[in-house]
Amino acid sequence: MRADYWLKLFRRFGARWRQFLIVHVVINILVFVVLAPLATVLLNLLVTFSGDIALSDQDIVYFFLRPAGMVSLLFVGSLFSIIIFLEHAALITVAYYGTDDQSVSGLWLLGFLGRKAASLFRLSIRILLSVLLILAPFLLLFLATYYILLGEFDINFYLSEKPPEFYQALIIAGLIAAVMAWLLLRLFISWVFALPFLLLNGLSPTQALAASRRAVKGHRLKIGVLLVIWMIVSVAISALITGLIGVLGTFLVPMAVKSIAVLLLVLSVVAIFSISMNFVLTLFSNSVLGLLILDLFKWLELDRGVTTKPGIRRSLDLDFNLSRGRIAGVIVLAVVLAGIFIYGMLDRVRMEDRTEVMAHRGASGSAPENTLAAIRAAIDAGADWVEIDVQETADGEIVLIHDSDLKKISGKAMKIVDTSLADLQRVDIGSWFDPVFSDQRIPTLKEALKLSKGRIEVNIELKYYGAQRRLEESVARIVDAESMQDQVLIMSLDYNGIKKMRQLRPDWKLGLLSTVALGNVTGLDVDFLALNAQSTSRTKIRHIQERDKLVMVWTVNDAVGMSIMFGRGVDAIITDEPALAVSVLQQRTELNSAQRLLMLLADVFDQTSMYHEQ
Repeated sequence: MRADYWLKLFRRFGARWRQFLIVHVVINILVFVVLAPLATVLLNLLVTFSGDIALSDQDIVYFFLRPAGMVSLLFVGSLFSIIIFLEHAALITVAYYGTDDQSVSGLWLLGFLGRKAASLFRLSIRILLSVLLILAPFLLLFLATYYILLGEFDINFYLSEKPPEFYQALIIAGLIAAVMAWLLLRLFISWVFALPFLLLNGLSPTQALAASRRAVKGHRLKIGVLLVIWMIVSVAISALITGLIGVLGTFLVPMAVKSIAVLLLVLSVVAIFSISMNFVLTLFSNSVLGLLILDLFKWLELDRGVTTKPGIRRSLDLDFNLSRGRIAGVIVLAVVLAGIFIYGMLDRVRMEDRTEVMAHRGASGSAPENTLAAIRAAIDAGADWVEIDVQETADGEIVLIHDSDLKKISGKAMKIVDTSLADLQRVDIGSWFDPVFSDQRIPTLKEALKLSKGRIEVNIELKYYGAQRRLEESVARIVDAESMQDQVLIMSLDYNGIKKMRQLRPDWKLGLLSTVALGNVTGLDVDFLALNAQSTSRTKIRHIQERDKLVMVWTVNDAVGMSIMFGRGVDAIITDEPALAVSVLQQRTELNSAQRLLMLLADVFDQTSMYHEQ
């Protein structure tokens, strides 16, 4: 294909963008209103059938390793594949059967895709299985690399100290990933004509995949280059749009902060521009890909068996008259509706922050983690809570430490579960952070509670590394002995540990620490959820709180991130920098309504860069 091919391709998109736009809108409505919720409901049902209300973190992995979980993964993965395939199928059909001046019938297109739905689903299953078969050995190689090079000590040692083994593992993992990516690219190129063969030539999924593999032989390089160019163009346009949105916000927002009315208008314009441009990018990228695949399909004369079926062009079609006046009217209406929506959010601007500050492993940004010095620093910083990690020693004592061994904090390869308290407390665990803390030793839970009592409340995280014997019972006994039941929370990544603690102390406040979850996590028997801040949205926070559960987020260490979480109304943030969090809270009390609204809306529309430097 000649160098001017891309210009001609873009012109063809420009000539038929109305047809593609309607397809894009209709398919996205179908996806977001029907298919995506259906997939979520089915996955939650499958989790429920496993015997649990919800699964979190490592329990998800264990679930998918079981036969029922594998079937669930395959089924739901296929359904999500259909979501991806459906728009491409519609665009390819419209691009092939339509013309520049007349588009296909909307009813015919829906009927056509409806008749092909079963075949599309089977095709998605075959493709998903093929991808999983390709990925499986590479995942095993990743695991083998991890256990051979990084399995001797706790992973946190390798992440913090980065010994030679860490870089060796990175290099090997990079090579494995490169080979895996190359094989997946070859596989994708082999499948590039599967959809056209299935949709246009009427082949079965098996026949379509086989025909596509035969068709690309001798043409892989050319097809691969064209697909890479398409990806580069899409990424470049995306970067340009992101830059334009940033520039628009940077120049317009600071000029509007003195007037709520002007601020509302500016934020409405910026938000609509952002949403619209990303919508247009997706439309453009998907449509051009469909046209590109069809051009290759025709160039290789693979459509010789395709006949245009009678009756596909009707007066009821996908086209409509989009005059400049109508486009302007739509934009004005969108701005007005967005303004009304934003104005209605004024009541949601909280004038007071009620979020509490929880020092992560003590004030671990200014003192060695899980030490008495870190707890004192948290108290001095004015934190409401201190979060500590506890484990069981070889002689049954409960001590404060996060990792399974001492390698990161002392350089010694002593495993907690195999070492007595006396031997552990001979080790300096402060000098790694700063020689000034050379006197710090591993404290017991009893010592930590005595220091905290009446001065700061305590969140105890139960750590499980596979060899704990009576961790829950020992923690409960120590808390009771200090009479701190009302000043303590208990949480863990392991829900089974929380269930054991619930049996022992049914009235205590217990929580689940979670990064990702499947199922109805709000139905679990916990009083709070401690969530990864990067995966916690405003909607998710409100959903959990409406079900009478508290929400904590971890680990937030920068001022902007803290302010965002305060604005989202979380009940507590877990941070290494409690002094900074207390300072940010104080500064937020000095904000006026317009500034609070700006921060709220920038977060809602994911434009936090607007106030990053305010």
